Amino acid sequence: MIPISDILIRSMSGYLFMIPVLVLYFLWLKKSGKVQSLLHTVAVFVFGYYLFGLLTVTGIGFTSTMNFHPNISWTPFIGMITGPIDTILNVILFVPLGFFLPLLYKKYHNIKAIALTGLLLSLAVEFVQMFDWGSSDINDLMTNTAGACVGFLIYFLLSKILPANLKKQFQSRKVNAMVEVFFFAICTFVIMVTAQTWFVHSVLNIP
Repeated sequence: MIPISDILIRSMSGYLFMIPVLVLYFLWLKKSGKVQSLLHTVAVFVFGYYLFGLLTVTGIGFTSTMNFHPNISWTPFIGMITGPIDTILNVILFVPLGFFLPLLYKKYHNIKAIALTGLLLSLAVEFVQMFDWGSSDINDLMTNTAGACVGFLIYFLLSKILPANLKKQFQSRKVNAMVEVFFFAICTFVIMVTAQTWFVHSVLNIP
């Protein structure tokens, strides 16, 4: 289990580099006539930090080296039985993803889109973990995807009691949802394996 203090330090170290990216992105949207609401903008900044926390918890960005040493577990379900706590944590880890996506984008108002996005993001994490940043496990793909679906169900239930005008304020305007999410994900991965590792090891002098 990674200490909470370590997660906060490493995720914040990466997020510091993401803040100017998000600021410039929203300024560009504004200049392009695609002004977003304040609630949506704030929620995106929170979502951005969540992505850094997610990658930190999965072990990405903990070393300054990148050597391709895949350690893959192909056996399904066994790990879920022998390590139920890890299974539950893997589900919980992706719940915010399934909640944020439909909150921010109308495109993700169906569970199929959420499940596919959760699967693809989990697959990307498992691939990056092959570069000395952990082990890859097929069970993680299943539990992470399940977690995203649970997050969607939580949003679906909550949306029943939220005022329609409030829900609309959280939604993006005139942007391609899939492209935007992909952009945020790519920026997060790149920062975590470059600027974040440099800042933690060279500036903060953390092993």
